[in-house]
Amino acid sequence: MWQSKLLQRSILKEIPSASGLERWSDRYFIIGDNSPWLFETDTLGVTLVKHRIGSNEEPDVIPKEQKHDFEAMCTLDWNGEQVLFLFGSGSKWPYRNKGIAFSVTQQKMLETYDLTAFYEGISEKAKIKQDEFNIEAATSLNGKLYLFNRGENKVIIMKVKDFIAFLFGETKLPKMKVYSLDLPEIEGIVSGFSGAATDEKNGKILFTASVENTSDWVQDGEVLGSFIGIFDPEKLHQHYTPHTALIADETGPLKVKVESITLDESSDNKYHCALVTDSDGGASELVKIRFFKLK
Repeated sequence: MWQSKLLQRSILKEIPSASGLERWSDRYFIIGDNSPWLFETDTLGVTLVKHRIGSNEEPDVIPKEQKHDFEAMCTLDWNGEQVLFLFGSGSKWPYRNKGIAFSVTQQKMLETYDLTAFYEGISEKAKIKQDEFNIEAATSLNGKLYLFNRGENKVIIMKVKDFIAFLFGETKLPKMKVYSLDLPEIEGIVSGFSGAATDEKNGKILFTASVENTSDWVQDGEVLGSFIGIFDPEKLHQHYTPHTALIADETGPLKVKVESITLDESSDNKYHCALVTDSDGGASELVKIRFFKLK
């Protein structure tokens, strides 16, 4: 049995609608789903640098109908260079089908990609209908890219090198494996993937899933709570049920929509994690928790 313990909550000033989080050394990189900026912060969430990833004409908060909806971000070995890759959710075409490669070492945006053909291939291979398509999380482990679709809670797996070769126009659509995971519910509503991170040392993947009372993935609804979970990607099978724990404090479930997760440190089935939340119009938060297995 796994449990979570809340350690800290703080407001992320300047960062609207936080949706993606990745740790690099002693820094966090944070994206917002309606922001033209990639925020570089310290581990307390204080903004140190803002990197523009949108056009100069875009306002600091992009209207919902036109936002790029960057919901997923992960670190990739980009032909020998470490790159943050940002994925638009694909939930509303054409605005949400962009991908961006940002070099951490060079501290600059390298390229913007149109992911339409890539998402069409995923939709066909994974049998995801357009109204269920919503890439909410991404991570990489041992040369493989893992994408998490919130609708139907599917995990799409491919080789990182094949994904990059496809973007460069060198190969056809990458070969993929697709699995559906069974996730927990709150008040009869199934949670949906929202974030993912890698425990490279132990070969595990951590993830978050949130519960929102809404009839589709574009419209916001009442937030009922969020979960943190873990699984071994080598043991995945169809309708796999991973270990999860409700994110709560001493009063009960935190009614926040956790959007992403990154790993601060780990040891022997104990994880210190950082999460970001999106309150759909209100202030974003940085949340620190401990996730551990009871002995």
